[in-house]
Amino acid sequence: MFFFELINTNAVRINQRLGKKMEKEKDRVPLITEIQRYCISDGPGIRTLIFLKGCSLDCPWCHNPECKSPEIDIYYHEDKCQKCGKCIEICPQRAISWLSSKKEAILRDREKCSKCLKCVESCPLKALEKVGQALAFDRIIDEALRDRAFYETSRGGITLSGGEPLFFPEYSLKLLKKFKAEMIHTAVETSGSYKWEILEEIAEYTDLFLYDIKCMDPTMHKRFIGVDNKLILNNLRKLSAVKANIRIRVPVIPRFNNNKENFELLVDYLQSLENPVLAVDLLPFHNSAEKKYIQLGLNYAYKGEPFMEKKEVEWIKDFLEKNNITTTIGGIIGPEEV
Repeated sequence: MFFFELINTNAVRINQRLGKKMEKEKDRVPLITEIQRYCISDGPGIRTLIFLKGCSLDCPWCHNPECKSPEIDIYYHEDKCQKCGKCIEICPQRAISWLSSKKEAILRDREKCSKCLKCVESCPLKALEKVGQALAFDRIIDEALRDRAFYETSRGGITLSGGEPLFFPEYSLKLLKKFKAEMIHTAVETSGSYKWEILEEIAEYTDLFLYDIKCMDPTMHKRFIGVDNKLILNNLRKLSAVKANIRIRVPVIPRFNNNKENFELLVDYLQSLENPVLAVDLLPFHNSAEKKYIQLGLNYAYKGEPFMEKKEVEWIKDFLEKNNITTTIGGIIGPEEV
């Protein structure tokens, strides 16, 4: 019971806080956590992924927890720490202390921390690392266009990811318009949990949506993530109606959505759309982000949960394909016409 209470409390709290920021954030220039080149599983061909920092949802299994908050964050790399205590001495908020009397590691109080970054600047071995960079628009474009030749030969392109690109709709739209002007294929990873007017405008400059459907049960969806799925499903129906190219992404999560009823409802819903989606990509649960949660000083609801093996989700793939829905485990690899 504690597992579900922890998830529900965190989800509601985060969504209440972020919900108040949405209007303020929409015109803001986002922080970028990474521009990742040579990617082959987040859209067709060879791609560059741009990770925007900020998301309105709080999925407890999120493998990019550093992208949840739109604010600067700090990683603590314990293996690099020489236990000199300089960060403790310099912190004006007294947000850093020894984890124990043995002085084997430090503890950062996230509530007290003002993100002044004096600790990061004072750390001689870079055990404390700033997460999130304010990059100039032209620098992002230049970095992404470096691999134009690879995009052309592999039918690849650019994917906006995060976090959630639509958390910053104006900035994401500006990026997409520029890439389309450069004749670059564009993809957007999104939860769809935003006003239809935002998605409608984004769709004009998006060649492919990688659209998350986390769970069909609205009660379970709200219990784990903090909001129900009504807006998400309504927006997907509207995207289908305007003939957007859509791949559905389903993270398959233990004790959340890995049951037959969920996928029966998904089949019924997808078959009711005006135009079919391109495919469903099943993404089996993995715990590779656990270290990130530790480094950020965040609780991880799935601590110790084992990787989900491919064979554990093959029944879902078989079930979807029997219902004439093209399905992959892990997403597309290599070129694909979209």
